[in-house]
Amino acid sequence: MKSLIICLTIISFVFISSSCTSNIQENNSLETEDSTISESITNQQMEQKMPQNLISAEIKPLPSQGKKAALKLQNLGFKVLHIGKTISVQAPRSLWESTFNVSFKEEKKTVMAETKSEETYLKAITDKLTIPEGLENVISEVMFVEPPEFFHLQP
Repeated sequence: MKSLIICLTIISFVFISSSCTSNIQENNSLETEDSTISESITNQQMEQKMPQNLISAEIKPLPSQGKKAALKLQNLGFKVLHIGKTISVQAPRSLWESTFNVSFKEEKKTVMAETKSEETYLKAITDKLTIPEGLENVISEVMFVEPPEFFHLQP
């Protein structure tokens, strides 16, 4: 009888602690200064909606418009990673193209000259980039991220 009670207690404890852990993980979706942004879409939901091949960019908000711009971008389907002087975001190619009228071409870049290693990435063609209606009053600039170049320092 004692072993049955102990077993049931352990099962109850494991069940309660696992459900608490999953609730904590779901509530910690996007850690920003504004909790309304993080409440709208959880990390788990974002992973289901967003493909793995994402294009990253930094969005420069107009003065005092960072939180509002991030929320609008998130509502359009962009994954907001960080809000600071710029807003770090990721999105699939198709979302960038349809929202900002930007195109992309595949390019190779040497990322480490010493080993001659190259990386292929999508370079943004921004000649026709436009800030869409609804965002023009909160953002001023879009800067696309390219792979970094690594240098070996000689001792």
